[in-house]
Amino acid sequence: MSQIPMKHTSQRQPRLAYECAIGEVFCRAPIYELIFSCVSPRTLVRTGRSCRAAYAASKDFSHRAYNINRHLSHFLSEPLDFRSLQARTGTLIAGSNALQFLDRTFYPEADMDIYVHPGHVREVLDYLVEREGYKFKPDSTQPADYREIVSDEWDGTVIRGESLDDDELLLYYQIKGVECVLSVEKLGPEGTLKIQLIACETSPFETIVNFHSTCVMNFIAFDAAYSLYPVATFEDRDTLSVWRARPLHDLTVVIKYGERGFAWHSTLPAGISPQTSPFHPFTDRTVGDQYTWRLPLDTAGVDLRLQMNSSSSPFQCDPVIYNGWSLEQVRDGVGTVYRTIQSTVFRYNYTTTNYKLNFRLWLFAAEQGLLSRILLRNNLLEKKSWPWFDAELAIFWEILRMIFCPSFDGTLLSTRLSSYRPAVLTLRYGVVEAKQPVFQAYCATFHSCNCSIPVDCLIPVSSSLCTCMSNNSTPSKNFPGELKFSL
Repeated sequence: MSQIPMKHTSQRQPRLAYECAIGEVFCRAPIYELIFSCVSPRTLVRTGRSCRAAYAASKDFSHRAYNINRHLSHFLSEPLDFRSLQARTGTLIAGSNALQFLDRTFYPEADMDIYVHPGHVREVLDYLVEREGYKFKPDSTQPADYREIVSDEWDGTVIRGESLDDDELLLYYQIKGVECVLSVEKLGPEGTLKIQLIACETSPFETIVNFHSTCVMNFIAFDAAYSLYPVATFEDRDTLSVWRARPLHDLTVVIKYGERGFAWHSTLPAGISPQTSPFHPFTDRTVGDQYTWRLPLDTAGVDLRLQMNSSSSPFQCDPVIYNGWSLEQVRDGVGTVYRTIQSTVFRYNYTTTNYKLNFRLWLFAAEQGLLSRILLRNNLLEKKSWPWFDAELAIFWEILRMIFCPSFDGTLLSTRLSSYRPAVLTLRYGVVEAKQPVFQAYCATFHSCNCSIPVDCLIPVSSSLCTCMSNNSTPSKNFPGELKFSL
């Protein structure tokens, strides 16, 4: 067999990026910082994938450009302490502040908006006043002392019913899901600093996905920053108006974000199919899905959440990751659609568009809540030891992925469930034995109702539930046996 002659050259061909001329650009910080400061986040990521030198340069630039502690230091003297507070309470930073962070820009006139779960408002407000030196600035309807508005007592074992009148709140706060807005101010080096604390009725996430448009549907948790519509927001500079029960009459919002470089759309852009639209309409979304931009943050020095009590599994992730939503056509525009999950079995409230997940959680809450409440009523369980099952939400999410995703890799499941304890305080009864007919009726009800079906089933289920649901009728607010839906 003849051999192929080898071609000998006097110079070795470059093998690594730094041996190329382009590699020299990405080995000089003053040069690549000037380049990266002018590109979008997607271009930054794509450039980093081009060669080793570009990857190292993009990582170095991102580490400084997305320095969350430096970003928060404009409003907070101790950013790490505040982020530890975020980790304990699930508090989210959203609105224009999160947009500035992800967009690497600065709006001098903007304040900071933080969104707080029920039961944590007093703790967060006390921190801002006592630790950060802010002073409460009441509006014309609020007393001078915020302690008269926000109590430090919150009973999570109380059955969670309907929220306040949304129409009345929308007239006042302009945002769905807001219970009240509390403002604090202090004098900073460059003028007055203002933080608005938004006390949410159900959860910060529900409030955020009901913002006026998609460009502000970004938020910062203690461990990561998220953008729900990154391509439309940071690449196309487009924002889609989200329909609300009360139309947006304040055109200053449209003008403000127009001045910030965003093109306002009142409906989905024509000529773009839903499959290629950067707004991903008619798609079941979850926080952290393939369409979400998740930017991990440095958590060094951040104290994670301690175990809520001895009856609950450790829960150290932010509850926002267990939420879902979808953009659908509603009335005269596009609106955010989801079902709320509210139960005393979970410390926090959640949203989803997956009716199978919602039904499984509904059954779980009915079973678990029943036994917990029986133990509580018979003085066998103290309120301070009430078991929360937020950590077990990972099980429901991952099992559904295994069922509906044949290519699912079990590594993620074993990793996320490593701290899961065996199921305790479980009980089987009536409705569980009749899962299939109830499930079929539930699915029909889920799709036919234009309202939320929170999981708030805490007391024994009677046969009237099966009869009602098998007739495909909308459940009433109170069933025999005190079973309660919030419709």
